[in-house]
Amino acid sequence: MHYRVEGDGEPLLLLHSALGSSIEYARVIPFLSKRSCAIAPDFLGQGDSDPTPRLYQIPDHARTIASFMSSMGIKKATIVGHHNGAMVATELAIASPHLVDGIVLSSIPLWETERGKAVIDPPGFTAQVDLKADGSHLLEWWRRVSLWGDRSVEEFEGRVLDYVKAGPRGEEMHWIGRAYDAIPRLPLVRCPTLVLSATSDPFCAVAEEVKTLVPNSKLAIIENGPIDVDRMLPLEFSESIIGFLGRPAA
Repeated sequence: MHYRVEGDGEPLLLLHSALGSSIEYARVIPFLSKRSCAIAPDFLGQGDSDPTPRLYQIPDHARTIASFMSSMGIKKATIVGHHNGAMVATELAIASPHLVDGIVLSSIPLWETERGKAVIDPPGFTAQVDLKADGSHLLEWWRRVSLWGDRSVEEFEGRVLDYVKAGPRGEEMHWIGRAYDAIPRLPLVRCPTLVLSATSDPFCAVAEEVKTLVPNSKLAIIENGPIDVDRMLPLEFSESIIGFLGRPAA
């Protein structure tokens, strides 16, 4: 597994979204590393990590992160997850509570509630893209990245690079995210939890429902934040996490 690490202090694991990588947190890490040891791994099958040997589900990725922590000598950490990363953080907190000090669930999807069902993926957004000799698959990946708002060419290119690295199997991460039902899982979380979202993220619509499902959780909303708030508003995203880390002892 490939990872980025910076800073000293208590470990803080940063889990990226589907078709992303640890580069998602490149602008966040310098802020968080001032008070924590910020560690951002690439999930297997994404970024610069090895591919998965089979179709992994969200609990499989959670077990992989637990093994990663063991290999790194991390006995306990706060886990931050964005979108699919929040699903993995949830499973890790449930299955291995001894490893988790707290979790930050950034725009975790709830697909089965009334508001969650209203969040519709653009047509063809998660269909598998096969490699083509004429490079047309690159245009399709660029099209998918451009669906989520205006960005600079450099930012589009960086997101497309994540698609390129994940390859034709990359969409598996989207598929398993859609298959994961967080509703019966979230009430099982027992650690301190921050439910975080951004006003322009489609799943901001379910943030209050997530807070209701997680016992004793807190809610923070980043105003004018886009779907990739961790990339685009790193200071605001970091400040929300730092505020949570400064919580009183449970």
